[in-house]
Amino acid sequence: MSDKKQNVPVYYFLGLLESGKTSVIKDFLQNNQFAQAECNLIIMGEEGEEELEEELLKNSHSQVITVEDVEELTTDFYQECQDKYHPSSVIIETNGMWNAGDFMNIPLPEEWFDFQNIGLVNAETFEVYQKNMKDRFVDLFRYCELIIFNRCDHSTRQQDIRRNVRVVNRRAQVIFESDLEDFEEEAPELPFATDKDTIELELDDYGAWFVDMQDHPENYDKKRMIFDGYICSAQKGNVVHYGVGRVGMACCADDMMFLGIAGAGVPFRQLDYKQKERKWGQVTGVIHVKYDKNGEIENLSIKVEDFAEKPKPEDTIVYFN
Repeated sequence: MSDKKQNVPVYYFLGLLESGKTSVIKDFLQNNQFAQAECNLIIMGEEGEEELEEELLKNSHSQVITVEDVEELTTDFYQECQDKYHPSSVIIETNGMWNAGDFMNIPLPEEWFDFQNIGLVNAETFEVYQKNMKDRFVDLFRYCELIIFNRCDHSTRQQDIRRNVRVVNRRAQVIFESDLEDFEEEAPELPFATDKDTIELELDDYGAWFVDMQDHPENYDKKRMIFDGYICSAQKGNVVHYGVGRVGMACCADDMMFLGIAGAGVPFRQLDYKQKERKWGQVTGVIHVKYDKNGEIENLSIKVEDFAEKPKPEDTIVYFN
């Protein structure tokens, strides 16, 4: 068994060209934690308009390696970097046109560990790029736990952006930054009231509710929900699973995903779980939030009290654009 310790944190910075990756890396290097490091190794996949000044690199004890192709990023390459530089930390600034799956799944040297994945997005160009390069953003949202939208102004559609991110990655933290002194981050807007014991959703409200429930599950604990959706069943091994939800589209038809939560209750008995049967109709049920021994939220579920089967509307997809 190896006696090597995983003590070298690796920071991935993802984003399109001119998204602000280099600016944030400069802030990192100016941070006292990094400035005092023995060696910060920076692996750059592209060169943007902003450069890392020689003085900054010298003062922060940083070494820069530039790679031109994602295929250069291999376990052997990383190990060579480890053996040559013995870094205290590793910063990988990726090329915005690379597929994240091509580099995020590469095994790291035993001394390294994936510490944080940070996504950078230029809010000024986000909507234009998203229309033509949706897959790039879905890729970024999926792999990053922190996503920074910079260069925001009063026209930045914060609520729409949150929904786009959360449908792909429920745990991602979204931050909006701006140089405007009077810029404020908006509180989440919902098309329904959450201060009632019973909340009835319109067909188009499901996506907003699902996202907000992931962010603020405590607001829905013991609340009775009424909405149109599927009740579903499936058998995995010897265990039968039930749930409710709808299908959502984050990017395109190839990126569909089921947006649902586990369920229980008498109405599920009408389903043939061996055939993975599901039915569309009006669901009435109570949300339950389970907490672990530390008081942290462990999972969400719904106790379905009633289900009234009904014809499906022409389009049941949940959209986030």
